[in-house]
Amino acid sequence: MHAAMLFDHPLVIRAGYVALAGWMFLGFDDLVRGVAEHRPGARLAAAAAIVILLSALVASVAGFAFCALAGSALAWLEIDPVDAVQTMVICSIATQSYAVWTIRAAIDWRAVLPMIVAGSMTVPIGVWLLVHSNPAIYGTGLGLFLTAYGALYVVQRRAQRPIEGRRWHDVVAGALGGLTGGLSGIPGAFVTIWCAMRGWDKLRQRAFYQPYILAMQVLTGGALLLSHASGPSGRELQYVPFALLGAIGGMAVFHRLTNRQFQMAVSALLVVSGLGLLSRAI
Repeated sequence: MHAAMLFDHPLVIRAGYVALAGWMFLGFDDLVRGVAEHRPGARLAAAAAIVILLSALVASVAGFAFCALAGSALAWLEIDPVDAVQTMVICSIATQSYAVWTIRAAIDWRAVLPMIVAGSMTVPIGVWLLVHSNPAIYGTGLGLFLTAYGALYVVQRRAQRPIEGRRWHDVVAGALGGLTGGLSGIPGAFVTIWCAMRGWDKLRQRAFYQPYILAMQVLTGGALLLSHASGPSGRELQYVPFALLGAIGGMAVFHRLTNRQFQMAVSALLVVSGLGLLSRAI
C-alpha cells in the first residue's frame, strides 16, 4: 500500500518522466551521431526507432496492435526477422506494463485470471507452429478475418447489441489469443473483439484485455527463448524509451476519447492488424 502511494506521488511521477526523457535523449543522440558518422546500420536503427515510436503511439490509443503495426513496418525496412521479433516483444512488454500500471485501479484480476491461464496453455502451441511451420496460410486467414470483422463493425455498429458473457467464453477467447500471440505476436485480437461484443465502456474493456495482453507477451517472449528461436542481444533496449514515449502519448489520447470514438479506434486497429498480417503473409 505504501509502495503504491509512493509511486503515485507527483514528484516520483515527474522524476520518472524526466528519467525517460533523459534515456530517450541519449538514445536519440547516439542514433544521430551514428547517422552523421556513417556507422553501419545507423540509418536503419534510426528508421526503426521512428517506427517503434509511431506504432506505440497509435496502438496505445486502444491498447493493442503494436506488433501488427511495428511488424509490418520493420519487415518493409528489411530488419532481420529475429531482431525484429526481439525488439517488438521487449517494446510491447514495456508499453503494456505502462498501460497496465496506468489503469491498475480498474483491473479485476480475478476476472482476468481464467483468460490468462487459458492463454498460457496455448502460447507454446503458437510458438511451436511459428518455429516449425510456414505461417503464411494462417496469417492470410487471420488477416482476412480481422480485416472483415473490423470493417463490418464500422458498418453495423448501431445494429449491434451487447452480449452477456460467460466464464467459458472468456476461457475460449483467452485460449485463441494465446495461440495467435505465440504464432504472430498479436494476442489481443480475439479478446478485444470479445470485449467489444459485450458493450462495455472503454475503461472496462482495457482493464480486461490490457493485463491479459501483457501476460501473453511475457509468456511469448519466454517461450521464444526456450525454443531457441531467438536470444536477446541487448540492442533492443535502445528502442524502449521511444516505445514508452509513444505509449504515454497514446494513453493521453485514450483518456480524451468518448466510448464511441474508442470503439471506432478499436475497429480501425483490428483492420490494421488484419492488413499487417496479410502484408507479412503475402
